[in-house]
Amino acid sequence: MLILKTRSNFTLLRQTLSSTSQVLFYSIIFSNLTFIPYAHAGPTGGNIVGGVGHIHNSALETIIRQDSASMAINWDTFNINANERVQYLQPDVSSISLNRILDNNGSKILGNIDANGKIILVNPNGIFFGANSQVNVGSLVASGLSISPTDFMNGNYMFNEVLGSKGTVINKGLLNAASGGSITLLGKQVTNEGVINATLGRVNMAAGRQASLTFNNEGTIGVKITKEILQDELGIDPALLNNGEINAEGGQVLLTASVSRDVFSQAVNSGALAQATSVVINADGSMSLKKGADVVNSGSINVSTDTDIKRAGDVVVIGENITQTGNIKADSQT
Repeated sequence: MLILKTRSNFTLLRQTLSSTSQVLFYSIIFSNLTFIPYAHAGPTGGNIVGGVGHIHNSALETIIRQDSASMAINWDTFNINANERVQYLQPDVSSISLNRILDNNGSKILGNIDANGKIILVNPNGIFFGANSQVNVGSLVASGLSISPTDFMNGNYMFNEVLGSKGTVINKGLLNAASGGSITLLGKQVTNEGVINATLGRVNMAAGRQASLTFNNEGTIGVKITKEILQDELGIDPALLNNGEINAEGGQVLLTASVSRDVFSQAVNSGALAQATSVVINADGSMSLKKGADVVNSGSINVSTDTDIKRAGDVVVIGENITQTGNIKADSQT
């Protein structure tokens, strides 16, 4: 389903731009989401507040050894220079580590993160993956929303906004999930200008003020927006922008954003659509209709397979206004 509706001078301007100009236009918008430089290299002040493990810091490497299925860490800062590495040694691929970043500034990931399990990075003041950063994990959640260690340790994966925070997540680097794993970027505003890979897994880009994460039997991460963004928080910016490359061979890609605003009239809806403006995919595979926000894809989304033993994956793009100037592929040999 693709729904476009002209709205405001911003929308009119967007419609007059070429695809190349649109990319530059949105790059300028998102370049304003700056992060204050940090004083210390590498993550600092790590305090394990749930589960069992220990943290070892050396000159250029931070090693986090996790000895329990779930572990929660509060960090004073979480920044990684280009020549630095953070490595998680976890019991297995189903292990999960929450990293709550309490910094007043956004986190800059310019180096490497490696993990054999699931990693959650949370910083309401923003998370930025630089152009030369590389993440190799079982699964990753990078969020501009917040979650309490108590909720996390009890298996309640509900993320909430922090009032007054930007909640932005920006990727310009390389994010790799293990086969069957997931990459999830979640915040008030989310953009991908880098490369995201999740073969046979799932890539979620989701924007909202509150969201819940789910895990299926295979451990794949799903996301559901439960509270919408206020329109005056966004201004003219899109809630979600993919200007990069997303690859999920034989897997799923979900781009979804939700904003609290009624804009559609009966003239642009028909039948069962009524006044709803977007689709929510429920755990049982059914769909329900809700409100949406602006979603822009000017990059590449590819869920194709190159063998005859796997079906192509699924791409779902949900938004009030969808600007599609990029490539979407879902091809297979069969």
